[in-house]
Amino acid sequence: MDTVITGSKDPILRFAVRELKEKAPKGFDFALFSISPNYPYQDVPATIKKEFGSINYVGFSSSSAFENIRLINDGIVGCFFKFSSPKTKVCTFVKENVSKQNRNQVIEEVKEYLRQRTDKLNVIIGDFIDGEFPILIEELGKELEKEGMGAPLIGGISATPITRNRREKGYLFHNGNVVENGFIIISFSNLDFQFQVSSGVFKKGPIYTVTKTDTFKIYELNGKPAGYLPKKLLKDIENSDDNQFLLWYTPFGIVNEGNEIEALRVIRSFSEDYIELWGPVKEGERLKLSIVLSTELIKDAEKTARRLKDSFGMADFCFNFSCIARERILEQFEDKEIELYGRLLNAPLFGFFTHGEVATKNGRLRIHNLTSVIVAVRERYEL
Repeated sequence: MDTVITGSKDPILRFAVRELKEKAPKGFDFALFSISPNYPYQDVPATIKKEFGSINYVGFSSSSAFENIRLINDGIVGCFFKFSSPKTKVCTFVKENVSKQNRNQVIEEVKEYLRQRTDKLNVIIGDFIDGEFPILIEELGKELEKEGMGAPLIGGISATPITRNRREKGYLFHNGNVVENGFIIISFSNLDFQFQVSSGVFKKGPIYTVTKTDTFKIYELNGKPAGYLPKKLLKDIENSDDNQFLLWYTPFGIVNEGNEIEALRVIRSFSEDYIELWGPVKEGERLKLSIVLSTELIKDAEKTARRLKDSFGMADFCFNFSCIARERILEQFEDKEIELYGRLLNAPLFGFFTHGEVATKNGRLRIHNLTSVIVAVRERYEL
């Protein structure tokens, strides 16, 4: 498999796509595009068609994306796949207008799709959909666990700008169409792959039991009003709209009976009455207050990459889905993580900063916050 990843920061979409075309391999089989929300989304399908003609592709809104070890902010990154074996194929499952009302139906459709693709690499990219996508992933994870299905989903939620705790809407693109309020699953056949999930958090805080919640909002911890906790964490810090980002350094970890963290939840906002998270929680779940430091993120990313390299060996290509909170916490070292992945795994790398990562951990498909999911991929070659 030959994979070429190239980016452009030209502010004019047409020129940015043209720059990608000049560097793309001739006769590629499939393409992925990460596209800044600064570009007019309505023009994306027509612009891609004008420059590339009719091609098989998936695109998505994202403020930041990875061109190998280069971080591209407010631009476009294209990942072009040219397969070596005729057995290597790509198929897609596209769903739009996802809502609470059709959630159960969508879950059944996804399960049926995955039943036929248990041996495939299934990459999912979706919009936040005002919280509906994370809920869907959590419910889907429980259903897959019940049925013992071995078809993993790996991916993330496209990240768009956040202003005053409001996330701008994102869009997806598929073969000439704009996909709104939905997600796309990209299934690759004839590939070997492995993935690892990196967190890098200190798990030293107290454990709380969620005693009253409404999906994303926690109203009670240990039977007491939850709103006091963020105030305690921010004690003596001057009040400002930026305080919500300070709380990204103190995520909750959802812990199992052995007090092992199975998923992280970043605090989105808070009031006198509740704590709002970027991922869903349920009553009865136990949360461990944790601390995140940039040095620990980098240490864990290096350990994760070395572990994946030792287990998988030579990769043709890598995906990386990394939480946008990590970008903020890493500050001036925001590209250090992808540099480590590229160097240690010795392969082209494509990915983006997300508003939630999708991966299986401890046997359960979950939505994660503040993690980095790294996937090593290798095409199966015939002798």
